[in-house]
Amino acid sequence: MSDAEEEEPRPFSLTRGGPFYRLQMRLHLRAPNSLRRAWWIAVAAWVPIVLGAGVRHVLGMPADQTLHDLSIHVRLLVTLPVLLSSEIVLENSAASAIRSMYLGHFCDAAKLDGIAERAEWWRDRWWVEAGLLGIAILGGQLAMWGVFGAGGLFHGSTIVGVWSFPYLWYACIALPIVQFVMLRWVWRWMIWSYVLVRISRLPLTPLATHADGAAGLEPLARPVSAFSAFTLAIGAIIAAAWGTTLLHEHTTIETLLPQLVIFLLDVLAIAVAPLLLFSGHLFRTRRRTLAQYGEFVRNYTLRFHAKWIDPPSPDDPLGSPDIQSLNDLGSAFQVVSKTRPFVFGPRTVFMVWFAGLIPMVPLFASTVTVESVLERIVKTVLGGFPF
Repeated sequence: MSDAEEEEPRPFSLTRGGPFYRLQMRLHLRAPNSLRRAWWIAVAAWVPIVLGAGVRHVLGMPADQTLHDLSIHVRLLVTLPVLLSSEIVLENSAASAIRSMYLGHFCDAAKLDGIAERAEWWRDRWWVEAGLLGIAILGGQLAMWGVFGAGGLFHGSTIVGVWSFPYLWYACIALPIVQFVMLRWVWRWMIWSYVLVRISRLPLTPLATHADGAAGLEPLARPVSAFSAFTLAIGAIIAAAWGTTLLHEHTTIETLLPQLVIFLLDVLAIAVAPLLLFSGHLFRTRRRTLAQYGEFVRNYTLRFHAKWIDPPSPDDPLGSPDIQSLNDLGSAFQVVSKTRPFVFGPRTVFMVWFAGLIPMVPLFASTVTVESVLERIVKTVLGGFPF
């Protein structure tokens, strides 16, 4: 075996395991790096509701009022596909982050092996997924009996539907599927948070001169991109539920704004809270490296000044490596001084919040007319001049 093969880091997988994953593989609903066929799950869960509603219409029966809740359709046609598809992003980003930790030699590889093995052990526990499935089924039953509303925990309709086939299919089959996939996604994120907590307790060796501005630890924030997809999926349900209540004039946009702020703060906290544990490592690394580089820069600058400035050197400075070295040293010192106190940057925060706000755009746009927008623009341009 060659040295390159011996140094190959241990592969890590956050999502390729557990009973549901094996079931999808057995039914050919997904491949290790593809979930295109998994969209069939969403279609299979939604189509019977539509067919049942169509049959009721043909037979002259009254429509099921629960189908008027937009959150029901969004759960099946938006949230479920997004959650299933985002598993690929979560898988690749988490594997890439752990690989970067190995290749960067930030900690002892054997200890990192132990953390990865423990995380995969939790990933594969059948009884965890069995418990999540039980909670999902219970949630469907609570929705069917009107405890959570006809649409589930986040719903826009307060009317419990008649015991029709579409209603029973949604409450007993479709809604539990969505809730199980959602809970399973949350469980995967809890495992990843566990990995971050364990790594943060290791004696790490970050490098403050790393160009990522986070002493080389920035890869640990990569899975937040997958969590942004989760935020998008949950935000779509909430926006649909709020849209239904707005259509029935049970609430106003002004009433929903505080809830939107709370939602955005909550998802951001869940996304980045484990990453805050690395702030101590970054602070100590920056402070220590600034002291080291500060002394080194001072000594080099004194020697440079004595050679070229005072007294002026008769040698031609053009092309001298001393000047280039001084410039490179100054650049390195600037990189150290700009090391962030957080592994993540403003772009990460923006990504999470942007994903949470996208589903809200149609909701707020529906309450604003083109005439009112044009009126505000004209008033702004004319400085409030009446027209």
